[in-house]
Amino acid sequence: MTWVKDFREFAGETSAHGVKNIFEGPSKIAKMLFLLCWIAASIYSCYIIISSIVRYINVPTSTKFEVRVDEADGRPQSIKFPTITICTHNKVKKSYLETNPLIKDYYGYIDMYDQSVLQELLDRFDDPKDNMSSIANKTWEEVILEGGPDPNRMLMCQQRSKNCGDLPDFHDSPVSVMEASPGGVCWRINPDGKLRGKMGDYGKLKLMLWADVQDYPIMKSQTPALGYVVAFHDHTSYGSTMTSGFLMSPGTYYKADLRLKSELREPPPGGSCDPTLVDTIYGAYGEGACINMCKDKHLFETCGCVNVVPPLNNGTYVSCSLKKWAECGLSAYLDWYNNFTDPNRAESFCPCSQSCSEVRYEAQVSSSSVSKPYSDSMWAKDPVKGYLDFVSVPSLDIVYNSSQDIQDNLMVVDVLFTSMQKSEIREIVTYGFANLLGDIGGVLGLFLGASLFTILEFFQFLMLSVNKHCCGGDGEKKLKDEDKDML
Repeated sequence: MTWVKDFREFAGETSAHGVKNIFEGPSKIAKMLFLLCWIAASIYSCYIIISSIVRYINVPTSTKFEVRVDEADGRPQSIKFPTITICTHNKVKKSYLETNPLIKDYYGYIDMYDQSVLQELLDRFDDPKDNMSSIANKTWEEVILEGGPDPNRMLMCQQRSKNCGDLPDFHDSPVSVMEASPGGVCWRINPDGKLRGKMGDYGKLKLMLWADVQDYPIMKSQTPALGYVVAFHDHTSYGSTMTSGFLMSPGTYYKADLRLKSELREPPPGGSCDPTLVDTIYGAYGEGACINMCKDKHLFETCGCVNVVPPLNNGTYVSCSLKKWAECGLSAYLDWYNNFTDPNRAESFCPCSQSCSEVRYEAQVSSSSVSKPYSDSMWAKDPVKGYLDFVSVPSLDIVYNSSQDIQDNLMVVDVLFTSMQKSEIREIVTYGFANLLGDIGGVLGLFLGASLFTILEFFQFLMLSVNKHCCGGDGEKKLKDEDKDML
């Protein structure tokens, strides 16, 4: 057969070792053994190559843990403190509701989270004889800001026995700001992330807050736990995006041991993170920011407003008026909540991609009760007694006049680092294109004695054979004549 003759010539000239022995072996048995071995090696090589290609397409990744330092000499001199968001459970104070009876009535309806009673509230808004219409245009965010905790409930912020306001890190930036969130007003401490310090007690940040436990209203949505939710995060994000935090109760002394960690994920084609997701109206992109943006989008598309505008809003959204929240906002929020919390719909209803980089402050929190001797020593100080008189409202039965009141309301948090080194978790592709080429080249070389040039020779042989036997050409002869002319 002419084709077999051509393949015999190709086998004798190819760079793949051993193929010519199929035709030039010492005996028929040797030729047959070489042929069987070549076929078996070819089949196994194809299996390995296909498996390698499938593995490459699946993009396997792993994580690599490293400890890094930011200083040029490799010895970290200080570490960046987190922004600390402290949100009270007392969303709207009793003293605010008692002095604003219309808002108290309104809050009583909304607080039930029952759509069946909203019509009665809307009827009151439409009744010209009812004063409820006078607060119709007041926004929900204004109620939260006015009815939330006063900034003076943060009694202390110290580092290295100095008040935070006297530290160089805060000379051109505030120690704390008040941040509105759907859960209430929060303290945002170290808002610009400029505070730095040493590890351990040498650089700890001490915070002290007054809980005002007598100023909690009795509401359906009010949590049975008094106190605060505390979150530690990078200054590029906001407390409203934190999906969880540490519950801290009044009358307790807490110690939060932190470690700074960063996560770096691989972008496509190797990884699955989205490198375009960087900054949002909720600061740095993260899962919490994505959830909040999904909720705001649903509220805005349904009602044209949101309950609380994002911290970096830039005119994107407006806060719902009290009437609008009763007409549409609450129903839209409950609809979003029911869909998002449904595990069968959550991914399709509110899909969130992964960011390629994320900074985390991991904390281990321990606690003990504020001691009686400490509260007694505080009660003995005249400035403390003056402060208790200031926060008391006797007409509303809010009276603080004993060391026991100090012990019941005081919350102290020490924030410190266990190490000044930064841990980095990096996602890496464990099987890339170079690995694929290496595996294909290795199996071809080991089992078939082939290389990249062998593959090119084989394709050249196929094209010449097809041209010769199917198209009537004589490409091989012409190619050999051209080679002779070149020589």
